[in-house]
Amino acid sequence: MTVRDEGMQYAAILLAAGYSRRFGSDKRLASIDGEPMLLASLRRLQMAMAGMSKVDLQLVVRARDPLVAPMLAGMVFENPDSLLQAPVWPVGMGVSIAAGVKALLGRGCRPDSVAICLADMPFVEPDTLRRLMFAARPNSICVPVFEGQRGHPVVFGKKYFAELQKLRGSRGAEKILRAHRSSVRELAVEDSGVILDIDRPQDFHSAVQPDPAGRNFAAPGRAGGARSASQWG
Repeated sequence: MTVRDEGMQYAAILLAAGYSRRFGSDKRLASIDGEPMLLASLRRLQMAMAGMSKVDLQLVVRARDPLVAPMLAGMVFENPDSLLQAPVWPVGMGVSIAAGVKALLGRGCRPDSVAICLADMPFVEPDTLRRLMFAARPNSICVPVFEGQRGHPVVFGKKYFAELQKLRGSRGAEKILRAHRSSVRELAVEDSGVILDIDRPQDFHSAVQPDPAGRNFAAPGRAGGARSASQWG
């Protein structure tokens, strides 16, 4: 069991600024458990954060997002600064991560670590997210591992915040992990959701199954179907 350090302050950034080019439509709106994938991912993250007294949330959506931004605004009305629209240019996961960390710190949050969560990974269990955050330390990078394979979310200690804010391009924070291999702490989990990235339509159909009412739910044994999320981007 991972024990929480009562002196730690935590934060999570949910990235939802991608353009779903390989999916063919806005995958953030694909139905998971009867609701848009983005909301399914957000609700699991909120469940993980429930009961944590020292935790902040930052959402990052597209620069021009007339449908999703208002939808999320209703869920963060008590703290509207937690919803950020990514820059118009340049674009890419690295840019979104940098913008999210800057926004988080810019509104006065002072976390000891931040979990970088992906909106297209809606099957990560809340307990897994919580364990990762509790396992994090200010000078380490915590990565979940399922059956020997690294996945997401990845939690970065505050030692790496400056590097996160300088990220660019589409490869996310992969180069930070490569540059600090000795600081990476692997956490073994029994949660296939950490390696399931819904990137293409076939990933979606492999990961879900419809119920009699036509709603899509997580399919048993889904780890063997959808594309692995062992790399950023």
